[in-house]
Amino acid sequence: MDIHYRLLKMEESEFMFRPDFDFGSIDKNAVNYQFAHQMKVAPEKSQLALNMVVEITPLETNEVIARESIYCVFWMDPFDKVIEIKDEGFVTSEPLLIDTFINIAIGALRGLLVKNLKGTELAGSVMPLIPMNVIRQNSIQQAQ
Repeated sequence: MDIHYRLLKMEESEFMFRPDFDFGSIDKNAVNYQFAHQMKVAPEKSQLALNMVVEITPLETNEVIARESIYCVFWMDPFDKVIEIKDEGFVTSEPLLIDTFINIAIGALRGLLVKNLKGTELAGSVMPLIPMNVIRQNSIQQAQ
C-alpha cells in the first residue's frame, strides 16, 4: 500500500527543571527516565496527534527533577486503510508507520532535553534508547 504522511505540527508543550534540588546527592548518569505518551486520532482530518512526556527522577525516589513534553500532529493518507477506530482507541494495519511517528517524537524530546538542560546539573545526562517493542506492547494495537 502506498501511504503518504506529513508532520503538521511539532511543539514543546512543557519544560520543568528543579534548580532547588540537591544535585550533589545523585549521579546525573544514574537517573531514571520515565516515559508516557498518548495518541488521539481525528479521522475527519486524517490526523493522529501524539503527546509524549519524559520525566527525570533520581534512582532512589520518584521525585521529578526535570520534565519535557512534546506535542506532534501527523497527517496520513489513506487514513482509513491505516487506522481503524475501535472502542475508546484505534488499531493500525501499519505499526511501522506509528513507530516512525513515535521515533520522531522521541528524537525531538532528546534534542529539547539537550537544549534545555544545557548549563544545568543534568547537562550531558544521556537519555536511554527505548526498544520499540516495549512501546508497542503498551500502546499500539495491530489490526488482525
